Amino acid sequence: MTSPTAPEHRYVHTRGIRLHVQVQGPADAPLVLLIHGFAGGHFDWDEIMSEFRAAADIPVRLAAVDLRGYGRSDKTPRGYDLTTAASDMCGAIRALGHTDALVVGHGEGGLVAWTMAAHEPQRVSGIITLASAHPLALARNILTHPVSQWSRIRASLFAQLPRLPERALRKDNSAIVADSFRQQVAPGFRDTETCRKHQDLRREGMQIDKVPHLSCEYRRWTLRSRLRPEGGDFNRTIPKHTDAPALCVDGSMDPAYTPKIARRSAARGGDGSGTELLYGVGHFPHIEDPPAVAALIRRTLS
Repeated sequence: MTSPTAPEHRYVHTRGIRLHVQVQGPADAPLVLLIHGFAGGHFDWDEIMSEFRAAADIPVRLAAVDLRGYGRSDKTPRGYDLTTAASDMCGAIRALGHTDALVVGHGEGGLVAWTMAAHEPQRVSGIITLASAHPLALARNILTHPVSQWSRIRASLFAQLPRLPERALRKDNSAIVADSFRQQVAPGFRDTETCRKHQDLRREGMQIDKVPHLSCEYRRWTLRSRLRPEGGDFNRTIPKHTDAPALCVDGSMDPAYTPKIARRSAARGGDGSGTELLYGVGHFPHIEDPPAVAALIRRTLS
């Protein structure tokens, strides 16, 4: 017999599309929505779910979603901008039977979390970003200090090319995806079984039909919108401060970590916002140090 706390796979319908969600925990408990970043998926959060199963001291409903275009979720021709992604996620909260959620986002998922809090604040009780940033704080830093953010700029620039990025992401069973993951985690984590597991999961996820193209579409929008009127329109929808408190979590060994961006991002949150630095951790805190991230989620919920 399946344990009532074991994860289960579900589909929810919102805004005319179907999203795949892995859920765990009592349906009437506070909802924590988990949003992955580039080349990720619901599997990014397996270790976090294991942490909560092992210590069921606080009833929590965890929901790890595949963003539009990823995994088992629908793959539509359009809709790979932050506004649409945020609307998708707010719709998922409602479809799961909740009015709001603590939103935890990694990388690009953190950008989505901030946009949710800006556009539909009633759906977001709080934000935890992992190796991410406020979209406007990030854009400002890239504009004023491009060298410090070269790794992010390079990835976005490469994504602008036609067809070549998709071919690179598929080539040799998505070797570039596995290698990128390995290079971004802390050196001491690279030879672990968990690291190898997530390299394989990322390979599998990127081999799904249309995922290489649609994952690049998110990055294409991020850069192209800066050069079009829609970028200014998006900026004007973001308030100076959100109502929801934000905790900006980074790893000390993340190649993309910049203390100034973390501070400026947290300053955009509501009362009680702040930063947290996890030492000896790289770009994937929720995978490299799940006990620490689970503890931060519990602390935010309490």
